[in-house]
Order: sequence, then C-alpha cells, then structure tokens
Amino acid sequence: MEMGKVLKYYRLKRGLSQEEVAKSIVSPSYLSRIENNKTTVEKETLLLLFQRVGVEYDKIQSDEEKIKNILHLWEKNLLDNKKEECKQIDLKLHDLIHPFTNLQLQSEYHIKKVRTAIILDEYDHLDNSIKFINDCYETLSPRNRFFYFKHLGEYYWVMKRPGKAKEYFEKGLAEYSSIHLSELEQADLYFLYALVLYVFQKETLSFSYAQSALTIYQNNYKSRQCLKVHIHIGICFSNRGDVHSAFTNFAKARTLAKEINDHEHLGVVYYNFAKTYLLKQELSLSIKYIKEAMKYKEQTTLSYFSSLVLLLFVYKKNNNTRECLKELNYHLKIVEQLPQEDVVTKEFWFFYLLLNANEKELEIYVKKEFLPTLKKYRKNKEVEMYSRLLAEYYEKKGRYKKAISFYKLALNYATFLVIDE
Repeated sequence: MEMGKVLKYYRLKRGLSQEEVAKSIVSPSYLSRIENNKTTVEKETLLLLFQRVGVEYDKIQSDEEKIKNILHLWEKNLLDNKKEECKQIDLKLHDLIHPFTNLQLQSEYHIKKVRTAIILDEYDHLDNSIKFINDCYETLSPRNRFFYFKHLGEYYWVMKRPGKAKEYFEKGLAEYSSIHLSELEQADLYFLYALVLYVFQKETLSFSYAQSALTIYQNNYKSRQCLKVHIHIGICFSNRGDVHSAFTNFAKARTLAKEINDHEHLGVVYYNFAKTYLLKQELSLSIKYIKEAMKYKEQTTLSYFSSLVLLLFVYKKNNNTRECLKELNYHLKIVEQLPQEDVVTKEFWFFYLLLNANEKELEIYVKKEFLPTLKKYRKNKEVEMYSRLLAEYYEKKGRYKKAISFYKLALNYATFLVIDE
C-alpha cells in the first residue's frame, strides 16, 4: 500500500492543510514528497503524521486483513441470501474501504455489492460499482471474475434481460475452478443458468443443470436450495408431459417448505400443482390448489396476482363468468397498487377488458399493450394461451377471420424458439 497517498487521502478528508499536518514533525515540502511517494520515510514519522490526521497507522496496516475476513463472511451470507446480515456487512465495509485499499479487495467489495443489491432489491448506487469493476476488469483475479460474471448475470436476470444473463452465466461457468471456489458456488450458478435456459426453451439442458445443482445441494444438506430446485425440475417434467414426475418433485418441495416453514415457496409449490392439474384438464383440482397458493401470499404482491390470473384463466376455461367477474371486481382497488407495466398486472387488465369492455377497446389494448408486453418479456406460452382465448372469443362473436388470425398466432408460439439478444 502506498502510505503517502493514504495519508494525503485522510488529510484532505479531514480538511487539513499540509502546513497543519507537518507542523513540528516535518517541513511542508517534505510532507508533499511523502504524500506523492517520492521519498522513503521512517515508521515513527508516519505514526506521528497519521496521528495528526486522526488515524491509527497500525490500524491502517491491519484493516486489509480485517476486510479480507469480512469479505469471506459476506460471501457465505450472500450465498445463503441472508438479507439482514448482508445489509450489515455492506455498511461495515463501506467504512473500511477507501481509494487506497488493495485493488483486488476493492474489486471484490464492488462485485459483492451487485449480489447484495439483488438480495435487498436496492439498485440506486449499483451503477457506480459496475463502473468500478469494468474500469479495473483487467486486474481481476480468476476468482473475482467468476463472481463478477455470476452476479452480473443474476442482475440481468432480475432486470428481465435473459439474453445478457445467459451470456454472463456462460462466462462464469468457464471461469469456475474447484481450486478457488466451493462446489456450492458452482451449484448456485448451475441453478441460475438452468432458469435462464428454461426461458430459451432449452428444457432438456435446463433440467440437466438443475439436476446437477440438486445433487450438490443434497450432499451439503441445503434444504432451502433443494426446495427451489425441486420446483424447477417439477416444472420441466410438467412441460414434458410427465405429470407423475412433476407431482413427485412438487411433493418433495412441499415437504421441504413445511419443514423449514417457508410459506413463500409453499405458495409457489401449490401454484405449480395447480398448473399441472390444469394441464391434465382437472379444473376443479386446479382451482383448489390455486386458492391454496393464494393463502400463502400477500394480496398486494405480484406473486399473489400471478395465482389470481391463473384462477381467472381456469374460471374462463370452465365458462364460469360469474366467478371471474366476482374476483375481478374484488381486486380492482388492489391491482392499482401494483407496477402497471408488469406482465401480471397487464394480464389482470386483459381479463377485465375481455369480460367488461367492447370489442374495440379490447382490440386496442391487446394490439398496443398486452401482446407487445408478453413478447417483450418472452412470455411465449402466455402468448399462445391468450391467443387461443382471443380466438375463441372472436369465434363466438362470428368474427371468423379475426379468430383464425389468433389461432395461427397460437400455433406459431406453440413451436416458437426464443432468439438470444
């Protein structure tokens, strides 16, 4: 560490002049040379100068070891998604990191801030960290490059940019080394990559990575992670038409969720039971499990409305317009609290207009807002599903040309392949 620059940093931070710091210790011109690392200086002199700026010299020397230990602890908490612990560590490191901290440690700090931002759902200052990492990318160690690719990939995944997420996850996979990294980090990346592969309809490959992640998690007794992977594997089986294997994995996820008292994921499990029963055309069981899923979710969340939208779809499929309208009217005020640009919110308004608006209003909404949003976020199965609903809607009204166009759209998206960004 260039101690002269560190001394200058703290002098300026305290608002002190060179004359004030140098008084009775060294001349101001000699202090200038020390600060610009143009001379060697005795430790005793540095002790006095640092004391003058209110900093313990020995503390500066020991801070790097302290930072290393805290970063290591942060890494474990980030892997386990421990929200409060990650927040506290971030605050603690913020006071320890300064411009002259070892560059690798600064880089690691900013890389870990990316994952912390995702966990805390706070992105206000993330651009500064990403810029810092990009500026010193060439100096990153292989270990830090792995974390950079993994965390930035997850950031793009959360920001609904699966193409960029896939690109960075693949770079992370190439950087992984068991010499420098734990197998749990590998499993974490495998699972994230499995999720993005699923979006690109590479379900066989997605299943393979998820299964590899599950094996590692099981060997390390990570119940919460196993729970999430079982849900994903169940979804993969469901889409293959293997209902028995889907139910087996959902049942395992349900058991784990109950064991660790994870109500959030218990709701997700019941939601996927419902979707699989819908696939089997067992509508009454689908409705039962949707309602069960909704019990475990807050009404003002997108997750709750995902279940509600599925319920509306099943009611519509079952020609139960009365229950559909009842649910729509009950949730009219609540939906206003959701992000209006989100897909789930737009799905709610689609059903509302389908049952309440005239043809022209519905047509404008579908053409200008609804379908473009579904396509933008690669919701290909939803495009197919709602296109069939619209085809049936227009067919009942005798608008056969319009009905045929939506049947064709549904057919196209039934075999649609996602193109990478």
